[in-house]
Amino acid sequence: MDVPWIKRYSPKHINEIINQSEAIGKIKDFIENYSNSNKRALLLYGPPGVGKTSSVYAIANDLNYEVIELNASDERNAGIIYKRLSESVKGKPFLKKGRIILIDEIDGISGFQDKGGILAILKICKESIWPVIFTANDAWDQRLRSIREISELVEFKKLSNTEIIRGLRRIIASEKINIDENALKLLVERSQGDLRSAINDLQTLSSMNKKISSEDIEALGYRERETNIFRALGQMFKASTIFSATMPFVDLDMDPKDIEPWIEENIPNEYDNIKDIYNAYDWLSIGTLFYNRIFERQYWELLKYATTIMYAGVALAKEKRYNKFTRYRMPNYIRKLSQNKEIRSKILELSKNLKKKVHSSNKRIRDIYINTLINLLEKDPEIGEEYAKKLGFEDSEISYIKQSIKKL
Repeated sequence: MDVPWIKRYSPKHINEIINQSEAIGKIKDFIENYSNSNKRALLLYGPPGVGKTSSVYAIANDLNYEVIELNASDERNAGIIYKRLSESVKGKPFLKKGRIILIDEIDGISGFQDKGGILAILKICKESIWPVIFTANDAWDQRLRSIREISELVEFKKLSNTEIIRGLRRIIASEKINIDENALKLLVERSQGDLRSAINDLQTLSSMNKKISSEDIEALGYRERETNIFRALGQMFKASTIFSATMPFVDLDMDPKDIEPWIEENIPNEYDNIKDIYNAYDWLSIGTLFYNRIFERQYWELLKYATTIMYAGVALAKEKRYNKFTRYRMPNYIRKLSQNKEIRSKILELSKNLKKKVHSSNKRIRDIYINTLINLLEKDPEIGEEYAKKLGFEDSEISYIKQSIKKL
């Protein structure tokens, strides 16, 4: 699986950071003069994808500092937080000039104060001989009151469309991506000021199409879930360990039962060796059997074993990794449902005159008249054509509908 572009193209130096010069100056000054500061930490805040975390790493690289990072939304227990950082805030790095303690996504915490996490972090700030930096989307979250009191606040501005385009053009040139200008503008508008999101979308689209068009961008908005499952499948099939095969599905908002047909559809798409294909289906069937038993008996605490068998079993069924590009497909029945929905929407557009004739809502026209028309054209084209004419469709429109139905 390719390295995520948000990592490959993250700024390595201060001059590569887009339009955050005021914030960069404050961060650099705080780090270099930390011992004389009357504040114990910095709180960087601003919308997602504007460079808060990547800026810290770029500045650290230019200053020859190392970064010790903790994600606050992952570590909520006071004991764990203190254990992970207590040595770092007092010790000295071996190879670097200094050290930055970065506590990312401080506003992503839930149940934070109940578990004593806030006290552990305040203690870390008090003991640290190195600058402590927090990042947050919302600096004014009520849970961050104690953090604000000890911190200097630094705002990161939302990026303009022009600035995001500038960031994307560097990647487009480097990766030799073929994308038309309208598609690029649509992609940027869709990101709503989030450069990270725009880069992720660009990588997704470039892996699916040789040339990116405006239609691809529009489809992306409707296929967010499918895009995520495509990424997860790619990581799973290329994995060589149990951990790397199961991790892609951890944050995927899909039930394992819904993921199963995606894996089933793509096993012969990914694997060429008949033995690998056989073993993969065998593991998938075992995982499905376990899942069904868990569902019947409601033993949901055992679900992790079923999903590990399903994901890791299929991934490790291969004798060796297939170093090829695979264009993953959605399951056949989902593809047909998607096409069916698209056709119905197009027919609905053609039936504007019908709405005036029958005085019905779009929903009623779709559910009754259009469904009936499609069923008749599929089962008895002649009767279907007569019905279509009575509804007011012209010959060219009827021909279009018939051709669309054949694609199902």
